[in-house]
Amino acid sequence: MKIAYLIPACGVSGGVAVVCQHANRLLRRGHEVYLMTETHERSIDWFPNQKVPVINLNDYPEDMDALIATGWSTSFNVAQLPAQKKFYFVQSDETRFHPEGSIAQYLSAMSYLFNFNYFTEARWIQRWLTDNFMHEVELVPNGLDEDIFHPAKPLEAKKNKKPRVLLEGAIGLPYKGMREAFAALSDLDVEVWCISSFGRPLPGWKCDRFFEQVPMTQMRMIYSSCDVLLKLSRVEGFFGPPMEMMACGGAVVVSKVSGYDEYIVDGYNALVVEPNDVPAARAAISRILSDNELKNNLINNGLATASKWKWEPSINTLENYLQAVLTEKRGRLNPIARQKVDRGISLIYTTVAAVIPLTYVPDPLSYFHEPNPQLIEPLDRIYYRLRRISFLRQFAEFASRIYKKLKYMKNKVLIR
Repeated sequence: MKIAYLIPACGVSGGVAVVCQHANRLLRRGHEVYLMTETHERSIDWFPNQKVPVINLNDYPEDMDALIATGWSTSFNVAQLPAQKKFYFVQSDETRFHPEGSIAQYLSAMSYLFNFNYFTEARWIQRWLTDNFMHEVELVPNGLDEDIFHPAKPLEAKKNKKPRVLLEGAIGLPYKGMREAFAALSDLDVEVWCISSFGRPLPGWKCDRFFEQVPMTQMRMIYSSCDVLLKLSRVEGFFGPPMEMMACGGAVVVSKVSGYDEYIVDGYNALVVEPNDVPAARAAISRILSDNELKNNLINNGLATASKWKWEPSINTLENYLQAVLTEKRGRLNPIARQKVDRGISLIYTTVAAVIPLTYVPDPLSYFHEPNPQLIEPLDRIYYRLRRISFLRQFAEFASRIYKKLKYMKNKVLIR
């Protein structure tokens, strides 16, 4: 099969990591696979043993068998590109990424109206797509890569007897609950480590060591350096980091976020608190650190849980599903009328994105101060999208010609 996954960008991301697992494992099975990005990036060097070619939209190969959207914004480009069959790998309810009633929220909801073939990583997303959009959805559960995540030599030995608590999540995305996680640890006598792919700790937050854009091969050393992972997200898909921490031999405290119960059982392999409940999170951390028997039970049960989640059975399911749809043994028909509807939905998005500012771009050296940003896009992706708007490209080319002409005339005068 000739398969392309369209991703929004190449930066460190849990969602992109899952796509890389799919793509590289399908490649090893002999399929022709591409990772196609909406930016000009061509490298995902943070993912171990990444062998799949990374291309952008300008290099889209012909005769594609399966073209796969991997997020709400990518679905609109998938609707416009030719392929034998189109798929949508849904990794969360992305309407929840945006403020209630915002334009971005409405546009992300529209993406689930496409007449694509849907598959997802979690049972709750499968139910949500079926109940709300009447899609038939294949379940392709995430796995745990044992070559990447296992107990390892700590990145740094403890300098004192203080317990070490790890916070993981993009600080710049409010729904990741990092502000609340820092607040839960503020009065505890612990060493705080933090990993954030987007945004940095605010002044005054207790943070003893900070990491950003961490290659996946280093994550096991960070996990293995810490006693407890605290993760208080309010929106997730499959919720990968807690399982990664379990596989590396750490204890876990999480919020009762969508998808937590795919593998987490409160009191068995983690402690679970309500979202935004800072006192409960603080109490859960204190409970683990003061009760060795509880801590050891959570660690041992977490290791057992992580060992059950394998990638290869899921890739078997994915490979069989793609082949069944391509041979029309499964999947939905895509008549001309429905193709026109899909292109119409895509046209609405393109038009709105061209004339209405959807993007909130924070200071890349700072972090969010506003609680409700509209939408976050990499700067390179914004530049790429703007270049695809013809009148802006023509204006830029005209301005460039004028600039070069004036520069030439200035230099000619100086030579005389």
